[in-house]
Amino acid sequence: MKGLVIAGGLAAALLLVPPQAVQAQGTTTALGFVLDADGRPVPDVQVLLEYKGHQPQRYRTKTDKTGRFVHVSVWSGPYDITLKKEGLGEITVKDYPLRDLSDTEKPPTFRLAPKKAEAPAAPADPAAAAAATAGALAGDMKRGADAFAAGRLDEAAAIFEGVAAQAPDLAQVHHNLGLVYRKKGDAARAEAEFRKAVELNPELADSHAALSVLLAAGGKTDAALAEAKQAASQAPQNAVYRFNLASLYKDSGQSAEAKAAFLEAEALDPANAEIQYHLASALLGLGDVPGAIGRLEKYLSAAPADAPNRAAAEGLLTALKKK
Repeated sequence: MKGLVIAGGLAAALLLVPPQAVQAQGTTTALGFVLDADGRPVPDVQVLLEYKGHQPQRYRTKTDKTGRFVHVSVWSGPYDITLKKEGLGEITVKDYPLRDLSDTEKPPTFRLAPKKAEAPAAPADPAAAAAATAGALAGDMKRGADAFAAGRLDEAAAIFEGVAAQAPDLAQVHHNLGLVYRKKGDAARAEAEFRKAVELNPELADSHAALSVLLAAGGKTDAALAEAKQAASQAPQNAVYRFNLASLYKDSGQSAEAKAAFLEAEALDPANAEIQYHLASALLGLGDVPGAIGRLEKYLSAAPADAPNRAAAEGLLTALKKK
């Protein structure tokens, strides 16, 4: 479909993140240290690395006398890491994202110590517990957003899936998963996540807009138009959502509706020259040749030399003036 702008950013505590390019699956070196409760290295710890990504794998190694473990050439991405030693017990760290470390980053450390006898629990403070949970989830959402922005899509998916497991009714995390899976090329999974987001929060304009773009790309123009209407009505001051709606109207042959929506987009974002080009197309659909000529001239006077529709506008303007 022509003219549609990809809308809907990555929502992480209302953080919007620009889209990044998909990166290929690669390998890395698993490296870390195991310490006891007092911070001393623990040797001979059995380490099981269980890869949870595209091709599940298991890797085994153990710590040396410095508490260090290493395994080269493992897949980068999410892992369950199990540490076990007789007398100290066993722990499993879920969904840990293994990746290459920069020169300034320190390898991760893990604690393995005997469980202490638990004291009687104090009465729970529901408000404090809820606040602590919300704070932890917000931190995870931010980490997921950072991973997405850096192109680490498997890591972002693992983080957001972890949040969704803890807070399945959080609409924003399903929106974020939709964006991650769309970036990974899994349109069906992305659509399911966007639909879950709008089911949980029908007023989440970002998810309606993102779902509209996804459906339009799949040729489902009518369904895309319905979602675009929702996004534009819920965020009436968002020029991108209004432009997307106008483009869908135009591409579905509804020229009068397209004209009205493009004029609204122009009022919201008068500096966007591309609106003039597409508005000219809608006017031609209504038989308004003088109006279309005026909009094309306005487009060519405002658009930069490398504007995507400049050559087409020049050719169309020349043809219309000959009539």
